[in-house]
This record gives sequence, C-alpha cells and structure tokens, in this order.
Amino acid sequence: MSNTSSSSSINFAALNQAINRYVPIPFLFLGAIGNIFNILIFTRKVFRNNICVNYLLASTIFDSFVIIVGLLPRLLNGFNMDPSQNSVVLCKLRFFITYFSGYAAAWYVSFACIDRYLSSSISIQKRNIMTMKRAYLSLLFVIILGFVAFSEQFYCIDIGQNLFGAPQSCYQLKQKISCQIVDSLMQFIFEILLPALMMIIFGSLTLKNIHQRRRRVHTQQNANTLATIDALTAENHPLELQQTVQTITNLNRPAIPLKINRTARKRDAQLVTMLVVQVAVFIISAFPISIYKLYSIATIYDTKSVLQKSIENTIYNFCVISLFLNNSIAFYIYTLSGTVFRKELMKLFRLA
Repeated sequence: MSNTSSSSSINFAALNQAINRYVPIPFLFLGAIGNIFNILIFTRKVFRNNICVNYLLASTIFDSFVIIVGLLPRLLNGFNMDPSQNSVVLCKLRFFITYFSGYAAAWYVSFACIDRYLSSSISIQKRNIMTMKRAYLSLLFVIILGFVAFSEQFYCIDIGQNLFGAPQSCYQLKQKISCQIVDSLMQFIFEILLPALMMIIFGSLTLKNIHQRRRRVHTQQNANTLATIDALTAENHPLELQQTVQTITNLNRPAIPLKINRTARKRDAQLVTMLVVQVAVFIISAFPISIYKLYSIATIYDTKSVLQKSIENTIYNFCVISLFLNNSIAFYIYTLSGTVFRKELMKLFRLA
C-alpha cells in the first residue's frame, strides 16, 4: 500500500513539474506582448483624460507584475531554477508582489466598472462624482489597503514548506494553521471575492443605466414629435406643419458639432463592452482557486494521506495557472470586443 502511495506521489510530482515547465510559456509570451500593447494604446492622446481607461492602464501595469514575478518563477521552478525556492527574502517578496499585484489589478477593473456606472447614469450629480483627482486618490487607496491586507505574508510565508506537504518549498507556514487560514482568506476576500462582487454589481447597474437612457431618449423624442405635429394640426397650418416636420427630420440627422459627442458616447459604450467581457473572464479564471481556498480552509484540520496531498497539490497548481489567465489575455479581450481599441491599435501600426 505504501509503495502505491509512493509511486503515485512520484507521478504527481512529475506532472506538477511538467505543468510548471510548459504551461506558463504561452501565458508569458501572450501576456508580455499583450500588456505592452495595452500600455502603448492606453497612453495615447485620445484616452489620456478618460478615467475608465486610466483604471485599465493601472490594471495592465499590475498584470505585468503578476506575470513577471508570479508566472516566470513558476516556469523556472519547472526546471529547478527558481531562486525564490531557496531564498527567504525572494520567497516572501515573490508571494507579496504576486498577491498584491493580482489584487490591485482586479480592484482597478472594479473601479473602472464603478466609473462606467456613474458615467452612464441619467443623474448629473452621479456623473459628476468621479473626477480625475478622485480617481488618483482611489488608486492610492487601493495600494495602501493592499499593503495592509497582505503584510502578513512577510511572516506567514517561508521556504522549506515542501517538507511538510506543501506543493513547493516557498509556501505558507504549514506548521502555523493560523497563517494558512489568514493568508488564504486574505487572497480569497481581497483579491477575488470583493472585486468580483463589485464588478458584477456595478457592471449590472451600468447595463441597466444604458437601457434606461436609450428608452428615455426614444420616448422623449417620440413625445416631442407627436406633440408638435398635433399642435400644428389642430391650428390648421399646413405650411407650418410641413416646415416643422422638415425641421424635425433635419434635427434627427447628425450635425457636425454633435459628431464629437456621438463619437465619445460610442467610445464609452465600447468600453462597457470591453469591461463586461473582462469581468466574465475574471470570474471564470478566479473560480477554481476560490473553490480550492475554501476547501483548504474547511479541511485544514483533517489528516490527509500522501496520495491525497499529492492530488490536492496538483489541483492547486491547475487553479493557480487558471488565475494567471486573467492577467495574460486582457489585450486580446479588448481587441476582440472593442472597435475603438482596434482602431487605436491600427493607428499605432500606422495602418489607419
């Protein structure tokens, strides 16, 4: 029985090494190229004063940190070349920067959803809530909160934890159950749960606002047109009626001064589409690690066999890789779902 467990453990160890060795390569390649293009596009003049785009730019920057600090060492670990597995300082810094950057990237997307909700509101007061100054303050707030939430990792993370059943040397202190609970809860609550709830709530409210604005504009236009025609018809002024109908027809045509506003509204609507798709990808990619974190907390006091630990470590590996998906494909989400983003990308290549 022990031989079976040992052989199974060895097989799982080889599987985990293969996952770390080969799976991160496309994520690193696509993520590095995509994030560079995101930064180049989001810093263009057309987006400079757009609050939502500034949030997406900040999110992209922290996505890059996640890929470099979190994913690259995982690839090196597949070849037994990860220095953070043997250095206490590098181990703690790697965990902190990876968790902190993933948390910041998710929160900035959440704030982008809040901005779209406020911008799409029919209330002038709500539309005026978010300013560039307040946006910068919110960026700072997220950074300060992140340092507070994940500072525990400088104590709860250490090397040599594979000797106690951890999936790798650099990991949570396996002999400190309180550390395992706190660290798992911090990641689950601040990096996954709260941002996901904010994205879902304000994303749904944004879509509701857009629907209400379209319905209101359509209803108001119909009411004004019918009221004017009815009034002139009652006064029996056929010439004025014809002129009024012609005037209304002309008003429905896009006047030159209104084209800029229409372009801005179209750009805002496409930003909403880009956000909705990114929110969906975030929830899908974060779901596996969320379930694993809750499971690990719920079974933390259970006695587990070597085989069970090996299986759980492999599942954990897959869950972490899944979470990196969200940090790697944002550029491709924006390219596929945003016409204005594709247009700026073509301008970047001087194709338009």
